Amino acid sequence: MQGMLFSFLLMAASYTDIKKREIPDTICILIALTGLLRFSFLNLFGIIITIPFLLGAVLKENSIGGGDIKLTASAGIVLRFWKGIYGLIIGLSLLVLFYLCFILISKIKKKQVARNLPMPLAPFLGIGFMIIYFMN
Repeated sequence: MQGMLFSFLLMAASYTDIKKREIPDTICILIALTGLLRFSFLNLFGIIITIPFLLGAVLKENSIGGGDIKLTASAGIVLRFWKGIYGLIIGLSLLVLFYLCFILISKIKKKQVARNLPMPLAPFLGIGFMIIYFMN
């Protein structure tokens, strides 16, 4: 039950991030609430995984959106600390691979690519979080 809800909400967050470049607070709250289905106080330590994102947002303008930070915090509540870290690593690795492929294809097609191209992060984080959740 928790896995289905978690996956559905991550997909909803991904869809809205792709379409509107924002992640609604209600989706993040609902993801956090799915953590209550199997809650222990250790779940709250999962919020710590957002610290690098918070630092990035504070230190560099337009580095990461608030929705991505809230999504990471809410997924951290479901996954707990270490699984949340592993989900982040997988999701961010997928983002890097996608971006490198995007640059490679654009070079092959000889098209100019903006270096600061904003990418929706939720789809990649969502995949990483789902992989870790279902590996359990």
